[in-house]
Amino acid sequence: MPNLNEEHIRQLAEETIRQLGRQATPDVIQKVVSEAVSRLGAQPAPVTVHPVQQAAENVRQRKGERVIITAFGKNHPGILAAITGELARHQCDILDLSQKILQDFFTLMLLIDLSTSSSDFETIKARITETGEAQDLKVMVQHEAIFNAMHRM
Repeated sequence: MPNLNEEHIRQLAEETIRQLGRQATPDVIQKVVSEAVSRLGAQPAPVTVHPVQQAAENVRQRKGERVIITAFGKNHPGILAAITGELARHQCDILDLSQKILQDFFTLMLLIDLSTSSSDFETIKARITETGEAQDLKVMVQHEAIFNAMHRM
């Protein structure tokens, strides 16, 4: 009977969250991971904070973590597909989207919920910025609270 250490269980919990997406509630995560460990016939190693509980707590804490993405540059085909495709790879939920093309100039503004993503804010910010730069766009990614604080009247 193999032993699973904390890292193995954490990885299993993170994969469960990725696959479940919006259905990844703490109770569902606990149930799915426990069933998987049981099917493997494995014994989890003793830990002080159970990794499944930690992953579930991370989901709770991230609930409603919203981000504003703005991008602008010279218009060309594929811009929206590149940005939204990268968001999809990170299981981000697009809550609202506005784009405008003014002659040759493209602008994009997105409101994103990160609570369903298995990636953290810094990873998503880096990947979206890289994707935008590859499309010759200037991209800004910031938490909604920071955006709101900067744009108060």
